[in-house]
Amino acid sequence: MLELNQQKLHELEAKCTKEQPPAAMAACPLHVDCREICRAIAVSDFSRARELYEKNAVFPGILSYLCEEPCQNACIRKEHGDPVSLRLLECAAQAYGSLKKKRTFLSKRAEKAAIVGAGLTGLAAALELGKKGYSVTVLEQARKPGGFLLTERRLPREILEKDLERLNEYKIEIHTLNRVDHIETLTAQYDAVLLAWGLHTPAVHADAVTFAADEDKLFAAGDAVKSSSGTIPDAISEGRRAAISMDRYLKKVSLTAGREGEGAFRTTLHVTGKDVESLNSRLSSRLPSKEEAVQEASRCLECTCTDCIDACAFMRRYKAWPKKYLREVYNNLAIAMGTRHANKMINSCSLCGQCASVCPHGLDLGEVIQEARNIMVSQNKMPSSAFEFALNDLTFSNSEHCFLVKPDPENVKPAYVYFPGCQLGASTPETVWQSYNDLHARLSGGTGIILGCCGIMAKWAGRGDIYEKTILQLKTAWESLGCPEVITACPACLTSLSEAVPQMHCTGIWEILHMMGLPVTAHTGDISLRIHDACQARNSPRIREQVRHLARSMGCSISEGLYTGASSGCCGYGGLTQFSNPTLADEMAGQCVSDSDSAFLTYCINCRDRFLRQGAEAYHILELIYPSSHEEHRWPSYSVRQQNRMYLKRRLSKELWGEQTKGEMPLKLFYDSETADLLEKRMILERDICSVIEAAEKDRERIRDTRSGLCIAHKKVGNVTFWVWYLPKEDGYEIRRVYAHRMEIKGEM
Repeated sequence: MLELNQQKLHELEAKCTKEQPPAAMAACPLHVDCREICRAIAVSDFSRARELYEKNAVFPGILSYLCEEPCQNACIRKEHGDPVSLRLLECAAQAYGSLKKKRTFLSKRAEKAAIVGAGLTGLAAALELGKKGYSVTVLEQARKPGGFLLTERRLPREILEKDLERLNEYKIEIHTLNRVDHIETLTAQYDAVLLAWGLHTPAVHADAVTFAADEDKLFAAGDAVKSSSGTIPDAISEGRRAAISMDRYLKKVSLTAGREGEGAFRTTLHVTGKDVESLNSRLSSRLPSKEEAVQEASRCLECTCTDCIDACAFMRRYKAWPKKYLREVYNNLAIAMGTRHANKMINSCSLCGQCASVCPHGLDLGEVIQEARNIMVSQNKMPSSAFEFALNDLTFSNSEHCFLVKPDPENVKPAYVYFPGCQLGASTPETVWQSYNDLHARLSGGTGIILGCCGIMAKWAGRGDIYEKTILQLKTAWESLGCPEVITACPACLTSLSEAVPQMHCTGIWEILHMMGLPVTAHTGDISLRIHDACQARNSPRIREQVRHLARSMGCSISEGLYTGASSGCCGYGGLTQFSNPTLADEMAGQCVSDSDSAFLTYCINCRDRFLRQGAEAYHILELIYPSSHEEHRWPSYSVRQQNRMYLKRRLSKELWGEQTKGEMPLKLFYDSETADLLEKRMILERDICSVIEAAEKDRERIRDTRSGLCIAHKKVGNVTFWVWYLPKEDGYEIRRVYAHRMEIKGEM
């Protein structure tokens, strides 16, 4: 069980890299936002690009003229052509963009700071401290500010002077021709002192992160420029970071907290880079024209991690990414009082694990959402309405109407027991009938059968109590047969039973057929099929391969989709999305069938049904192995599914064990296709309609419309009140309208 506390939340959040900066931005010590600058220039918004650039550049003219471009070595685009020429784009932003003068209100600090050295590091520190409201005195022994590196690299004086004008906006004084021989004098006179002498003095020992020297009040920076590997961005960055430390020192707060992302670092952002066209830069070393700049910026890959978002309709529906979802789920559990605003989102995830499969760091959002459901249900904070229909269906599957436990007709203690699962019998009872008879005939030691539900729907719904009760019912049935090997026809059942009852040895029917060979009934002949892997087989490569082997053995040509194998998407049934958010479930199924016009091959009956509902041609592999000429190949309604389960129990009981069982619809109902669609959309069962009519006819509690002859009646079934408009017929009832709501009607009619 996942323990969702704040520590675990942070661990999971760290796995999501979408908010991490692009590699080029992380490689820049100043973290100039290369991605957003390129986005702006790509749409000719040079003013926006200039604003973004100057936000972090400190001295934009100096940087764009002298920058050594560490971003280029890190740029992902270089794997698909030349790296983006960001320095020239920055020049274009300054040349063609304009800035709006912003009115700023500076805080005033009483403390005074001194900086020794008017090179890039010292000037950057002075500017940062000035912005924070400090009075700053810069002492420089040279005739003019600028520093050794600037003069050596022949920076045009007008660029330097323009950038230095930024210092005039703050309480910063620069004193040139001022040599400092005694540091102690400065530390006595000022509240904080930064030594930024660069090459003019021996290095002072200081902390590599905070730049704090051994002596109180004293800081030292500029070492990057002293080494041969130092760059202009390094020098400016050190000045800014030293100023941050001085500010923290004066405010008496931690110098080290939260500074992991300062300076250049290696990002954890994952960029797939798939389907990227290789493009080279067309820029020369000169200032590009606007058109050239737009073209160059358009080569940017806009690095971001969207693997899970691309794969998952749920992620796209709620317009966020795992880290944001994690925070929303946690807040919904830990902070929100009473109303839980994220309930709909939490109940809409299919819990299929695809996100963990496609995530480079294996982040499983479904695991968190499952635990959130568990917690909220246990605290009575999750309304039961979202999954009530599915849980009622589970209960019906394991009721006397459908549940069946029988040994082999010729062996009371069979070696095997067939557990096809509740959905296969509901969709195609003929397939269950044929597959059981084949197993019974060809497996030595006898084969019994258990009809019922494995309970995974209760697990998905966060109803551990119902899940445990269901597992106990199945375990008791299994033990009554002598604990035989269980053959399942559903990957979800295989997972659920294997995990819940470790001593229960479970095998998929695909493995059994792979072992003993296909029956004579199996389809033969070439047919092209796009295979869709069941999400419950995501971690079972053996199952996936066995299904493909069986299909090829029948002559099928198998093709793979964009998301296949371990990365296969959910059809919309998993996690009960079909019940909690039908529209989203349709989007999930639609995505699964969108990349092929071929017929689909599945080995989960829910996938087959949902694909058929989307208008795609789809087959369950057992339908090809045990084809039926008289069973309609379509997705069945909710009512038909229940009727099929009852029919299957009656047929097996009568034809194999000579027993009569009950379980038929008590009334015959007639309604048109429009009403049928309405019943399906509102999840109203024929059994519920029959219950209303039976009570109304027995107790005469109904209203009759004298003009139409229609009877109107209602009845509360469980937590839902059903209204039915019906017309009695000789052999049944014609249904004209049905409505359901969660309102209790009190009083007499």
